[in-house]
Amino acid sequence: MNSARWKEVEALFEQALEVPTAERPQFLQSIGDDELRAEVEALLHAHGEAFLDEPDRFFSTEGPDSLPPGEIIDRYRIIREIGRGGMGAVFLAERADEQYQKQVAIKLIKRGTDTDSVLRHFRNERQILAGFDHPNIARLFDGGTTESGLPYFVMEYVEGLPIDEYCNAHALSVIERLKLFREVCAAVSYAHRHLVIHRDIKRSNILITTDGVPKLLDFGIAKILQQGGDLLATMTGLRPMTPEYASPEQLQGQPMTTASDVYSLGVVLYELLTGQLPYGSTTSRANDFARVVNETQPKKPSTAVAEKRDSRIGNRESAESSAQSDSRFTVLDSRSLRGDLDNIVLMALRKEPERRYQSVEQFSEDIRRHLEARPIFARKDTAGYRAGKFVRRNKIALAAAALIFLSLLGGIIATTLQAYRTRQQKALAERRFNDVRKLAHAVLFDYHDAIKELPGSTKVREQLVRDALTYLDSLAGEAHDDPALQRELAQAYTKVGDVRGGRQTGDLGDDAGALDSYMKSLRIFEVLAAANPTDVEALRDVAITHQKVGRSLQRLSKVQEGLEHFQKSRALYYDMTQEHPGREDIRFAFGNSCNNLAGALEERGDVAGALEQYRTALAITEQTVRNHPEVQLYRRVLWVCHDGVAGALFSQEDIAGALAANEKALSLAEALMKEDPVNTDYRRTLFVSYLKGGNFRDRSDKRAALEDFGRALKLAEESAAADPANALTREDLAETQKRMADVGATLDDNAQALSQFRNAADNYAKLPADANSRINNALCRAGAACMQARLGQIAPTLDECRNVLAVLQEIQTPASRDLAQAYEYLGYAHKALAVSPKISAKEKSEHTSTARDMFRQALKVLNDWRSQHTFNPNDERYLKILTAEIAKCDTALGR
Repeated sequence: MNSARWKEVEALFEQALEVPTAERPQFLQSIGDDELRAEVEALLHAHGEAFLDEPDRFFSTEGPDSLPPGEIIDRYRIIREIGRGGMGAVFLAERADEQYQKQVAIKLIKRGTDTDSVLRHFRNERQILAGFDHPNIARLFDGGTTESGLPYFVMEYVEGLPIDEYCNAHALSVIERLKLFREVCAAVSYAHRHLVIHRDIKRSNILITTDGVPKLLDFGIAKILQQGGDLLATMTGLRPMTPEYASPEQLQGQPMTTASDVYSLGVVLYELLTGQLPYGSTTSRANDFARVVNETQPKKPSTAVAEKRDSRIGNRESAESSAQSDSRFTVLDSRSLRGDLDNIVLMALRKEPERRYQSVEQFSEDIRRHLEARPIFARKDTAGYRAGKFVRRNKIALAAAALIFLSLLGGIIATTLQAYRTRQQKALAERRFNDVRKLAHAVLFDYHDAIKELPGSTKVREQLVRDALTYLDSLAGEAHDDPALQRELAQAYTKVGDVRGGRQTGDLGDDAGALDSYMKSLRIFEVLAAANPTDVEALRDVAITHQKVGRSLQRLSKVQEGLEHFQKSRALYYDMTQEHPGREDIRFAFGNSCNNLAGALEERGDVAGALEQYRTALAITEQTVRNHPEVQLYRRVLWVCHDGVAGALFSQEDIAGALAANEKALSLAEALMKEDPVNTDYRRTLFVSYLKGGNFRDRSDKRAALEDFGRALKLAEESAAADPANALTREDLAETQKRMADVGATLDDNAQALSQFRNAADNYAKLPADANSRINNALCRAGAACMQARLGQIAPTLDECRNVLAVLQEIQTPASRDLAQAYEYLGYAHKALAVSPKISAKEKSEHTSTARDMFRQALKVLNDWRSQHTFNPNDERYLKILTAEIAKCDTALGR
């Protein structure tokens, strides 16, 4: 078969895999070419037998692709092979460049199996792991392609035992096994919240480290949940699997949901509690095993353990068999499994997905309730059942109460009936309360966080946050005695603030609304921290929220108030570093708080103080990045440090130093953007680096500045088009157009500058109509009027100047540089009219006089602003320019 023919077969095969099993005969019949159809049928037949625990399906145990010790892949040296199967062989490796010592695991695909579908799944695993950051999921460090073209990725090397072997080796009790299993559930739940189902959860993919920490491995056949329609449904596509742990729907090739992972977790728990699988080992064919699963019910775990114990007692002559059994499982007490644990495990193993636990959190929560002797969801909530749980939790108290009860039997009967009715009502209210709480939490923290970095998500994020907050506000009255709910409310208010005006990834431009939400959050966090003064996380919540409040106050021109919040945040983090000197994460957060304080100091005009804080943050962050070069967050904050240093040096007139720091920031931004091209935050870091590079070059090389502004403009246009509701991207676009217009005006490219001023004014007009956007809109219209005057368009210039002046006189706002510049451009517009040959001498004098008034007003605004800020060299330079323009007008008027 030639390559073209094979590609046609492979394409049809891929299509057939996406068709439900029951509909495949009809699909195959639609293939008109008999030979082609036969080839596809043969592939489907062979594919139905593919099990992940049969490694030879993908790899031979020996072969040319088995890497020898010492082989170098990128910066890593192979030590030995540690496993193979599924879609990749795994090797233990170490750093080969001697930068630092570190052992890692490298997963590499085998030559001969690198078809498009296998490569796609391999790269899918790499992308999934890159987006994960959870203590119970093996971390991804690096990835790439070998010289021979095979993809690989480098991940955390987990040295440990499969979960069942660890439990047996350490003779863990049932309770200890359940607690360990809940940590595994937390890892799977994290993956689900990030819209990924694992699809191959089994004991060998759950390793327990020597410290007793579970690590979930191998997302090789995981799939990102489909968007649209049923949010949680996904087709299985390729069907490699481990049948003993596969859900009925997975075995049948039907759509899979997060409930499929619940089933696999149920199998793992069954194995941990009984030492055996629910249905035994696989048969030779997938269809046979699927039939066994669908036609039989698994034994209760307690029954399986009891039968195993009885079998051992009746077979004492086989010491070897007994020893093997002991090595497989060390807890053979069926009584501890009867009741709740039987029901919990069997509910997870139900054949119909809709009848299982609908989330891993619910599964884990039932285990927690069992451990605390509370009623579980998997058992009917009868009065006797609840009473039994109550008795087990309160044995001593009830023993004493029984004596009193006997003496007061008659009265207690009536009281008990009333109490029972009250408990029923309370239980119903509690269930409804928790249902609303869980719904709000899912909307706000799961769905919102899954889409927040996607372009175009601002409107959806706004609706999600608004709906969740409505639910949480309805519960606020019940939160006073519930710290967990109080914290959820505070986090909800924080997210609302971020969407309203957080100025991070993107927002709606509602700065006053953002401040209101952040202040609500801060008040709650401060109460929680006061109640737990040694709780580091509570203190960090307060410190982070102070920073958010500070930024909002700055946006509202309340510079001094904002500065005070940044100072409080830095002080809190500093105290935490003194209390916990070994906590690298706290030291890193302290460095970032220095960045935020530096920005506030710079806004107030204290450039020297700002530069000192930026350099403190830079030293801390550089060390953190050296220790963890693979963590994008640390490199993102390092970008903030270099960007801040660049701005501060520019304010001190150190243009060369500013450009050097800007180049470092630009390099970091480009690398982050390359690693995650759809990340809107990384896109904006690159935009800011180009914009500031243009500002720095504007002093000495206008053409080079325009090139930087052009690169920034392209990014801003793409971002604004992708997310029209995002006020931050719209403001970025307007700011870039304004800067290009400023430079064009300096170069006397008046037509181009006029076009950019108008574009900027239009974009500022589309922002929420607060004082800042109105001033900037007026500023750009004043700039456009100046260009019209230079182009000889006298009547339009006069109309625009009158309209802009009316707007500026109407706006009630504190003094700012932007307001001063708006008056300055009006002055330049009248100055340009004064030299027009189309007007009379009298009109020239009038326009010169008006220009002088506008320059004077600009100077007054700048001096008013100076009363609350420390001037830097740039501000002093601007002051001299305005003073010189006023002198020129006086000279022209003969004064």
